[in-house]
Amino acid sequence: MSKKIDYRQMAQQCLNHLVRETRVNGRSITDPEEAAQFVALALLAHGDLQRENLGLICLNTSNRVVDVRLIAQGTVNQAPVYLREVARAALLVSATGIILFHNHPGGQAQPSAEDLAVTKSLAEALQMLEIMLYDHLIIAGNEAYSIMGNRRVQFAPDQPGLL
Repeated sequence: MSKKIDYRQMAQQCLNHLVRETRVNGRSITDPEEAAQFVALALLAHGDLQRENLGLICLNTSNRVVDVRLIAQGTVNQAPVYLREVARAALLVSATGIILFHNHPGGQAQPSAEDLAVTKSLAEALQMLEIMLYDHLIIAGNEAYSIMGNRRVQFAPDQPGLL
């Protein structure tokens, strides 16, 4: 009799390990490719991949991950973004910087005009709280897009249907 594999649990364990590693070993996130790995695990562990999920990676002053969490779940083509919720999640863990992320269930990682506008307004508002918005990543399938870097991000080998 084979044991059923719980991929969500495995993703959560991997995510916990990565967060712990950044704290203990002093490893910081230095590029969107590294951040996208955290995002993919968070979405696999906690998200409903048929809907848009919004989350953030919270960073300390050394850009070490202190928390990764989903903060909103939406419909098939949008998720609510509330400054209050983003700021609250960052402030609760004393983050000085964040990387916002969400998925596009439709499979296209390219940002919409609304994605770009939300990123700009959040960055300006968070700056008043001394919280830097370092990036906004969009994940779709095996692709990611860095809004701040204005480029596609490779984070996983080409395997159809990963996310």
